[in-house]
Amino acid sequence: MLRGEIAKGLDHDPNFRWRGESVTRIENLSDIVFALALGMIIASAVIPQSYEDLKGYLFSIIPATAAFALLVGIWHAHFTFFRRYGVADKKIIFLNAILLFVVLYLAYPLRFAFEALFAYLLTLTGDSSRAIVLRLDYERSGNILGFFGFGFMVVHALYFFMYRHVLKKFALLELTETELQITRQSVFYHCGTAILAIVMGSLAYFTQLNGFAGFILMLSAVIGVLGRRKYPISKPG
Repeated sequence: MLRGEIAKGLDHDPNFRWRGESVTRIENLSDIVFALALGMIIASAVIPQSYEDLKGYLFSIIPATAAFALLVGIWHAHFTFFRRYGVADKKIIFLNAILLFVVLYLAYPLRFAFEALFAYLLTLTGDSSRAIVLRLDYERSGNILGFFGFGFMVVHALYFFMYRHVLKKFALLELTETELQITRQSVFYHCGTAILAIVMGSLAYFTQLNGFAGFILMLSAVIGVLGRRKYPISKPG
């Protein structure tokens, strides 16, 4: 009893009983794919051949860090899902396989999207050197952001379908009311973020907003707040 309370206090998800007590083979495969994709983001940088190349390589840590952090966030969502529910039926395996394919396929475009964003921000300060190297202009930066928005939409749409699937199995999983509300919050968040991503990508690709449309994704934090208000967790006592 005491040991359980201590473990709950140390748990990063104290309101949810983790049903995935052991790491499954599907998680092992997923971790390998995520690790490979993270390595691809770092390894995609050009090997420096001169002092100027070295300076460019060191500066590339900024877009590389952004891409790395985003992919770690996608991995953390994956980790949390399987720890919470421990579900690995045919539908989850199918959706997870698509997710892994998308993550692996988008590793290089993800790095390039942040490289393009970084180059564009530098042009605002008068430094167009990185934009010239990448052969970027204002319109192409919007096109790249449009591709990124589509990929980001697919990732969150897959998480939406995964959470909606386990929500239908709430009785079998014996989810508490608090766990149900947290699951509904996740469904709301991933659905809203998927819609936000496709709107952002469309505006970036088809309108004159181009790169400025990327700031729309900041509204994902608002979606999280709205989800918690729509499905509040009742506090005991």
